[in-house]
Amino acid sequence: MTRILLFVLLAGLCTIMVLDGAQRSVVAHPAAAQLPVAGTPVVAVPPPPPVSTTPVVATVAPPTETPALDLLARLATRRRITREGQRVFLDSLFPHTDSVLIRWVDRTSLTVALVPDTTIAGWTPALLDEARAGLLAWRDNGAGITFRETPDADSVDVHVHWVETLPDSGQVGITALRWGPDGVIHGVDVSLALRRNYDSAAVPPAVRARVAAHEFGHALGLPHSGDVDDLMFRTSPVPMPSSRDQATLRLLYVLEPGSLKVQTP
Repeated sequence: MTRILLFVLLAGLCTIMVLDGAQRSVVAHPAAAQLPVAGTPVVAVPPPPPVSTTPVVATVAPPTETPALDLLARLATRRRITREGQRVFLDSLFPHTDSVLIRWVDRTSLTVALVPDTTIAGWTPALLDEARAGLLAWRDNGAGITFRETPDADSVDVHVHWVETLPDSGQVGITALRWGPDGVIHGVDVSLALRRNYDSAAVPPAVRARVAAHEFGHALGLPHSGDVDDLMFRTSPVPMPSSRDQATLRLLYVLEPGSLKVQTP
C-alpha cells in the first residue's frame, strides 16, 4: 500500500514538472516580441506627436467698417457742413477729392514764388503785379492764412508761372494741388495763361488779376462755387472774395482734414 501511494505521488510530481516546462516555452520574453523575423522588412513606426501646451489663438479679420470714433467724427463734420447750408459751398469739393477734406495744416503763412518767363510772347513785368494783386485779395481772410512772396522758388509752398495758353482751350488759369490721403496739402502749382487760345487776343489785365485771385483761392483749398457773385465761381467774375468765399474758407480751416467716407458693415 505504501508503495502504491509513493508511486502515485511520484507520477503527480512528474506531471506537474512537465506542465510547468510547457508553459514556460509558450510565454516568450516581452523583448523577444520586438525582434524582427529574418527576411521581413522593418517598418519604423513614429512615436505619437507630443501634445501641444501652446494656447490656440483665433485669427480675427480686421473690420472693414469705419471705427466708431472716426465714424462719429466724420458724421459730425458732415453735419457741420450741412448745417451751414447755402452760406458755404464746401460740399462742391468732395466730388473732386473722393470725399476727402483737404487743406493746409499747421500753417499760418504760405510762401509763394512768382516765376517769370521772358521767353513767352507777350511777357511783361506787369504780370507780376497782377499776380501780387491776386495775393492781396486774400490778405484779410478769416482763416488766418496769409501769402508771403519769396524769391526762393526751390522750397516754397506755391509756385506761380505763366504760359501763353493752357492745354484746355478757353481756360486762363489752373491750379494743381498735391495732397496726401490724410487730406493735408503739401504743395501747389499755379499756371496763368496770357491768352485763351493762340488765335485770341491777350487777356485784359483786370481779368488776369481776377483769375490770379481765383487761383490763389484754390491754392488755399477752396473748390469752385456755383454762385456767380463769388470769386470762386468758375469764370472769376468779381475781383475780391465774397462773404460766401470767406465763410467757406473759415469753415474749411476749423474742420479736420481727411476722408469723410463712412463705411458700415
